[in-house]
Amino acid sequence: MNYIGFFLIACWLLCNPLSAAAQASVHFKERAEVSDQRIVLADIADIQPADSATEPLGQLPVGTAPAPGRTKELYVVTVINSLRNRPEAADVDWQGSQTVVVERKAVTLSPEQMQAMIAAYLKENSSILPKAEIRFSSVRAPEAMVLPAGTLTWKITPSRPGIIGSTSFIIALFVDDKPAGACTLRGRLEVVAEVLTAASTLRKGDLVTEENVALQRQDVSGIENPLFAKEDILGHQVARTVAPGTILKSDYIVLPPVIKEGEMVKIIARKGAMQLSTSGLARATGRLGETISVKNISSNKMIHCRVDGPGMVSVEF
Repeated sequence: MNYIGFFLIACWLLCNPLSAAAQASVHFKERAEVSDQRIVLADIADIQPADSATEPLGQLPVGTAPAPGRTKELYVVTVINSLRNRPEAADVDWQGSQTVVVERKAVTLSPEQMQAMIAAYLKENSSILPKAEIRFSSVRAPEAMVLPAGTLTWKITPSRPGIIGSTSFIIALFVDDKPAGACTLRGRLEVVAEVLTAASTLRKGDLVTEENVALQRQDVSGIENPLFAKEDILGHQVARTVAPGTILKSDYIVLPPVIKEGEMVKIIARKGAMQLSTSGLARATGRLGETISVKNISSNKMIHCRVDGPGMVSVEF
């Protein structure tokens, strides 16, 4: 290489020192916004050159973020001192603001949004009652909640497993699939549906007919096991006296007896594959599936038999 070539290389090195080319520049911002719980250097400063070589420098932790929606002030000299012994921060040119105000990103969940969550949940679960309109009126809603920024999901739990009769709902909140708190809404749940009611006074032992029951839209939120279809109970018997307008429940209605006291019945006696039959005299009125006392005509003994149908009973021996 000639003298002119050496001279040109020397000039280039003087104008572009290797140490300067390798040096990173960190310029602190006056304000910064963060989403995570941890603050890293790249959150509060612009780092040059922005390449893979300076990426580890930008990921150095410098503090804990404030609560969602809140701010905190970082002193730059404290940040620099905390990083001086880190190899990633060697040969760094520190520049910019003397302090950095850090704000944590947040979303606010209003009481109205909580109420809307409950309404959507009830709509999704409206199939628990046929043709029911379910409404929840909140009488005590919590204050607005400030949550971390991110994808918000939730899980709702009613105070009663079947929803009906619930007086409160708990909303468990998650941000990016991580627990973010919970709130409770208390109020009154209305479940309005077409249910069967007594059209007139129904007395114990009466048979249900088309005329003595009627469908009405009523609030059944406090009623357990209300009845909805006439065809399910026509010809059944009333188990207790019911006043007009009363919502009929499943325990108000029973199957009519298929065997009456004093009636002659056929007794089927079974033991394994063997089966015998004889005649008996019912000593009690019985409904399908019930056990009644029957007098065996042949032996003149009393036995307990299961009612299998009109005039038919059975016993295992």
